Amino acid sequence: MRPMFPAHTVILLIVVLLAPATAIAQRARPAPLAPADIDAIVQLVKLEDTRSFDEAILTRLLNAAHPEVRRRAIVTVGRIADPRGRALLAGLHGETSAELLATVAFATGQLKDPDAIAWLSDLLSNAKTPPAAAFEAARALGKIRAPEDAAAQARAALAKYLSAAPATSASAPVVGEALLAIGRFPPGPDIAPIVRWTASPNVEVRWRAAWALFRPRDPAAVQPLLRLTEDKSPEVRFWAVRGLSPAAVDAAKLDRAVASARLRTAVKDPDRRVRTEALRALGGYDDDESFAMVLAALESSDTWLSVSAAEAMGRFTSRKDVVVPKLTAAVAPGKPIALRITALTPLAALAPDATKEAATALAEDSSTVARGTATQVLARLAGPRPPQTGANAPRPPRTPPAPREDDEYRAIVERSIVPDYNGAPKPRVVLETPRGAIEIEVNAGDAPLGADYLRRVIESGEIVGTEFGRVVPNFVAQQRPIRDSGTLRDEVNRHGLLRGTLSWASAGLDTGRPGYTLGNTPQPHNEGDFTALGRVVRGMEVVDRLELGDKITGARFVTR
Repeated sequence: MRPMFPAHTVILLIVVLLAPATAIAQRARPAPLAPADIDAIVQLVKLEDTRSFDEAILTRLLNAAHPEVRRRAIVTVGRIADPRGRALLAGLHGETSAELLATVAFATGQLKDPDAIAWLSDLLSNAKTPPAAAFEAARALGKIRAPEDAAAQARAALAKYLSAAPATSASAPVVGEALLAIGRFPPGPDIAPIVRWTASPNVEVRWRAAWALFRPRDPAAVQPLLRLTEDKSPEVRFWAVRGLSPAAVDAAKLDRAVASARLRTAVKDPDRRVRTEALRALGGYDDDESFAMVLAALESSDTWLSVSAAEAMGRFTSRKDVVVPKLTAAVAPGKPIALRITALTPLAALAPDATKEAATALAEDSSTVARGTATQVLARLAGPRPPQTGANAPRPPRTPPAPREDDEYRAIVERSIVPDYNGAPKPRVVLETPRGAIEIEVNAGDAPLGADYLRRVIESGEIVGTEFGRVVPNFVAQQRPIRDSGTLRDEVNRHGLLRGTLSWASAGLDTGRPGYTLGNTPQPHNEGDFTALGRVVRGMEVVDRLELGDKITGARFVTR
């Protein structure tokens, strides 16, 4: 068969068709980082690490020719969190680059600038705002929760947007972030802007609406949440059932029997997360049917359920004749270590005399968490002790590490930031546990100091043997501190705190020290205070199976 076109015509067509794609690829390729640009980024990382607000350096780099230097300078202003940075960011409100404008909004949120509320509100509501910038404006408004009048203005700006935003697929990400942001405030005058989105066909929007209704504990939200417990998506249902606590139901003047019946149905839900959250809420009710269901869950083979039931048992003081034998059985050898550890505390509260033998046995366990809990319980049973002195006195709080040498900052930038900017695959680590392997993609370019520390504790082997000392069903698995770990500088970034996020334990910015945490659920209430160091890309089901007392048995980097 003869070709439809002569060979030279085919070649010409190929050239013509490929030319636009080649041009697009060339335009999309980032501008190379010159040595002077890398020098500038090294300066910025040092300023972040030392929390040094050097206005001259920051002003110069905010006006650098290279867009990546400018972007990182904006992030640095936000991370240093010095109020003097507000004026520097205000001068960038007219930024024409969509990426840089979004970064200015992000950094403004980190500075919690009440004077920027009007600008953020306009940015969020203006139809011409690039989606990434509108998204970050919504998130930033959710971080401005003081003083009280500023918080009211920020919440009102979010409510205004949610009332008027079009219900389109294009607007869904911004709407979703605005819902998470508004849920971080105390109850407002009207929940209609939130309730509007509970009927969205987009499940990502609906679960965020459910979270925004649940989180402020607003009595007005109980009826909408009750309705959402029957949503077709478990992503919505598990947030909805969390809002049906007895206190919320009573404040809403709703019949407890209606709410507890709905929760008992949800305890039988096909989804594990819904079952867990329903059981946790049901533990606050004291009617016979609810109590019987919670008590029966103590014997569940699923530790998310049995541990949640054990946590509730201490509330049933009037039923301790029934509860104590069940708790005694739950702390017996042969039961899951997570259940034994959790059940020991309510048992000690309800029946101190029945606790000593179980606590003594746990004090000999190989688990550090078990031994620690048992020791604390035994100490309480023994009565008050004199203040500790000398070698046994509590250790003073750890201080941040001394500043690094300039060569070390440069090595971190060249190892993490430059490859990430150039599009190299993100580094990955594999954590081995008794439940299986967890593979994590590390945000090295956006958290280079945290990535550097993670690399060092993996290469040294110090992370191996670290125990999960806090496992909250359907919330978080958190490791105990790694041997000799110090506090880390937080590098809050735009990745957000989602299901599967790797972070580290913290009591606020720059107070955290690893062990690391793995989120079972999104944690929007912590946005702005925790570093998203990475995300689970393989083995999320392993994270969901982790139990109190499990240990890291191996750790390594993987290449792709």
